[in-house]
Amino acid sequence: MNIYIVWTEKNNVEVPILDEQQRGIVSTINSFHYFIQEGRGDEVLRPTLATLENFTTIHFTTEEALMERAGYPDIEDHKALHKELIKKTADISRESVYLKDPDMALKFLRQWWLGHINVEDKKYAPYVRKLMERV
Repeated sequence: MNIYIVWTEKNNVEVPILDEQQRGIVSTINSFHYFIQEGRGDEVLRPTLATLENFTTIHFTTEEALMERAGYPDIEDHKALHKELIKKTADISRESVYLKDPDMALKFLRQWWLGHINVEDKKYAPYVRKLMERV
């Protein structure tokens, strides 16, 4: 059975705590994929989504604090993205639970996380790396 999202160096923002958190989120998504492939997606849908909600809250809180300390100029736009993504995740979660469609949630999570990490997070990364060099 293949890994659903293969974490590579290109996914790193090169801020150790953020990379570690993001790998944890991706690992949870991969575990979810495993259970879907085993025909047990409905069984783990709710606990997986709850775990991801908690992970995401911790990650976004960490990320926003570091962006603020680093003086990232587009922090408000990034925070707005976080709010939008949290809302979309909640909407997809409710819908996939209601429809008993774990694949819907899985596809959304993959697209969302890889897009967010590889596009949006790359924008603030240089600012936070510079901050980390000073600390």
